[in-house]
Amino acid sequence: MLNKTVHLDLPRRVTAYYLFFGLLAVGWLTVGVVVVSQSIVNSRAEGVCLGNVGRAAAALAAEYRASGPARLQTLVEQFADANGLAYAAFSTPKGSYLAHSLRDQVGQTVVEPTGALMEWGEVNRIRFVDSQSRLMREYHTPVRVAGKTVGTLHVAVAEPGLWGIVRSVAEYAPIAVLGPVLLMSLGVLVLRRTVRPISTIERHLEQLAEAPSLGDVELGTVGGMGVAQAGWNRLAEEHNALRQRNGLESRLAAALEGFRQRKADQILNSLPDGVALTDDEGRVSFANQALAALLGTGSDNESLCGKTMEQLLDLQSGGASVAAFLDLDSRARTVVAELGRAGDGSQGLLRVARHPLRGAKGSACTGHVWSVRDITQQKLAEQMRNQFVNSATHELRTPLANIRAYAETLVLGEMLDVEKQKEFCNTINAEVTRLARLIDDLLSISSMEVGSLSLVRQETDMERFFREVLDKVRPQMAQKQITLRSSLPEKLPKMHVDKDKLTATLVNLLGNAAKYTPEQGQVQFRVQVKDDALGIEVEDNGIGISAAELPKVFEKFFRSADPRVRQQTGSGLGLSLAQEVVRLHGGKIHVQSELNKGSRFTVTLPIG
Repeated sequence: MLNKTVHLDLPRRVTAYYLFFGLLAVGWLTVGVVVVSQSIVNSRAEGVCLGNVGRAAAALAAEYRASGPARLQTLVEQFADANGLAYAAFSTPKGSYLAHSLRDQVGQTVVEPTGALMEWGEVNRIRFVDSQSRLMREYHTPVRVAGKTVGTLHVAVAEPGLWGIVRSVAEYAPIAVLGPVLLMSLGVLVLRRTVRPISTIERHLEQLAEAPSLGDVELGTVGGMGVAQAGWNRLAEEHNALRQRNGLESRLAAALEGFRQRKADQILNSLPDGVALTDDEGRVSFANQALAALLGTGSDNESLCGKTMEQLLDLQSGGASVAAFLDLDSRARTVVAELGRAGDGSQGLLRVARHPLRGAKGSACTGHVWSVRDITQQKLAEQMRNQFVNSATHELRTPLANIRAYAETLVLGEMLDVEKQKEFCNTINAEVTRLARLIDDLLSISSMEVGSLSLVRQETDMERFFREVLDKVRPQMAQKQITLRSSLPEKLPKMHVDKDKLTATLVNLLGNAAKYTPEQGQVQFRVQVKDDALGIEVEDNGIGISAAELPKVFEKFFRSADPRVRQQTGSGLGLSLAQEVVRLHGGKIHVQSELNKGSRFTVTLPIG
């Protein structure tokens, strides 16, 4: 162990930095002194000159009044000498010098210098550079006697020199010194930053000197772009590489593999589809969280590892649809099948795909990748669409066939009496109305799906409105001898509603009540005003709706599987459209029903 501390000499650039910032500080001091001094001296000289000009003008005016222009030359020369002026002169209104401290200028024409002009009342100042490259200030002011201008006083002074300025403003030296002090402080910071890598190297060398073995010390690198730093960093890298060569590569590989594994797990667990990886024996080595949820195992994805996909999907009881999964000859190709969650699909359908595992360049590997997707909603949508197409085809074919038959009879039946012709025309008109209603429903549903269904609100007398709705459905009720009871409040408020769409909604509800109520049944129509809402109820004692189908009644194209419902014509669009119309009015629609006992639809609309 060494007890003596080794001090490293500062590099040459430390001295260069120090000298640079020192010279920069001196320059700053010089410039600061000159600028500040010149500003102060010029300010003071300006005031003195203005005072002298005023006094000189007054003296010239008094002399002119007393003796005339005879003694002006002497007075001008005395004024110039007494105040250290470059020159002083008196010019006549005609523009020639009557008196001048420089005698050779007497009688010469006045030549105005060119420069920056400033004015203080009647006093003007021109700042210019004369023929001797001196910076001059010439002041002009008129000389008046008895209110009459008899001439102009010209006074010129030279800007003071550098040494005169420095002597006059020596008290401001501390301000000029502040800048160099700050620069020197900045220089200290730069020097410390330059020396810091050398100090770091020195500490590492002390550790090496005190360590029992060089392999026990890990050398750190130092920042900077100098030759010393680069050499030390290379030495440290070689030393650390030699010390950790055996363990470094393995640790880096393990860390990188762990990072990739974590990222892959995060990505796969974020997918909505179930994903699993099986080995060559078919056992799950990885499964994401979505797979555990789709299989309904009630446990997390970690518990699926070690099991086979045949067990998890119950492929043994899947029938012919899963035979390809069990065929050994199909293990080298992709297999896709649709499986029911409970075997029969009562709890939903799954689309299961098995893909052979491939290497980075497409080379074959042992194992498979499984993907599982829930297609229950897709299948239900396809089923509802097919059901709607069948219903719409039936709805269109029946009235078209009737229209064609009655139209042909009218054309060919020459012996038909007038009453029969009227009856046939009424039948054709009813079938056309039926077709128009179906087309209107389809157009309304299309508008609803694209979000373009809108309301045309107008102020409506609700009592009259409800009575018109009831009048529209009375003939349909009378055909089946259904008793229609209505209950309206004595006074109903006027509301801003879309009368046509709300009429279609209530007629649809009352029409459904009549359609699915047996002959001689009862239908009740009640209206109540509660707080700021209007409640409308349509209740019947018809065939009702089962508890399993009740949540689906407002879905598009949905029709009950009850044979009594299938016997009636319908598209499955009316209740879906009614729900959308009520929603656009800011209201809600609810249904309560019990099979074979009847149904009650409740519409709540805000008043306002």
